[in-house]
Amino acid sequence: MKTNRKFRKTSSICLLIATLAALTFLGACQNTGKDPDDEDRVRTAPATPPPAQISFENGEVILTMDEQAQKRVGIEVGALTGTSNRPQADVPATVLSAQELASFRNGYVAAASQIEKNRVDIEVARKQYNRAKSLFDSEQNISAKTLESAEGNLRALETQERAAEQQLSLQGSMAEQQWGGVVAKWAMDGSPELDRILGMHEVLIQVTLPFGQSYTAPKTILVEVPGRTRAEATLISAFPRVDPRIQGRSFLYSAPAQPDFTPGVNLVSHFAVGNSTHGVVVPASAVVWSEGKAWAYLQTGARQFSRRELATDSPVDGGYFVTAGFSTANKVVTKGAQSLLSEEAVLEGYGGGGDEN
Repeated sequence: MKTNRKFRKTSSICLLIATLAALTFLGACQNTGKDPDDEDRVRTAPATPPPAQISFENGEVILTMDEQAQKRVGIEVGALTGTSNRPQADVPATVLSAQELASFRNGYVAAASQIEKNRVDIEVARKQYNRAKSLFDSEQNISAKTLESAEGNLRALETQERAAEQQLSLQGSMAEQQWGGVVAKWAMDGSPELDRILGMHEVLIQVTLPFGQSYTAPKTILVEVPGRTRAEATLISAFPRVDPRIQGRSFLYSAPAQPDFTPGVNLVSHFAVGNSTHGVVVPASAVVWSEGKAWAYLQTGARQFSRRELATDSPVDGGYFVTAGFSTANKVVTKGAQSLLSEEAVLEGYGGGGDEN
């Protein structure tokens, strides 16, 4: 019995050793043909770069974005065009209320209508007086009292007409003192220009040129709510009012109505003065606003964009005229600039910037 137990124990040990040897052999076969450096290469392979990242160079933000990301946000770029422009003067302006003009027009129409009525009454009274006088002179059945009454009625109506005409003339003079001769005539005549103003298709704007400036009021200017709405305004006439904030000469302009151009809103007007200078026009579609400043993205490489500040003190049709920081050699982002700014803000929020030089 002891011999059998010893034999079975020895057989189990041998079977275990054989199994371990077989497993070792199979493992060696599976590893045959593998490059021993593969694992090292996997560990040392560079990570795939993110679709966008930011860095800083010479104080400017550099945004790097791959082609697929650019297509996703709809980036389009365009070359800047060189042009000449005269220096711009910036002077304050204010949108005026047309309520006074509407009230004047209503009062003027009522007074003019009353005069017309008086003239009709005078014509009737004159005929009655002439008939009474003719009957009285021919000694027909009419008394002197009746004749005197007819004459008195005629004279009273004529007096009322003269007073009404003087009142109407006084109203016209007051309108000229408040609005200038051109607008006063519009209001008295009920012109199409007045209809456009009262119909809120156009607005009246007071522009004040400070004393000491030698330039005259130009025929057309640009007026704007800074950073929001711009429109071209046309000179009407000198304006016989003074802006209490500024000592200067005032002029009256008209401009197409805009949602931001409500009565009392302060505007800035721009117009050319002096000699022309050379520069480029940065399209309005390329301009984004951040931190109270205007910026544009320059394409500095196929995948790189640099955000650069630009001056907006010389607005022109379609954009801004600048003489520094941009040239005809530059391309700017004309579509998708706001998306780049948003992407930049997201990357900064996640600490996605590179090294700052």
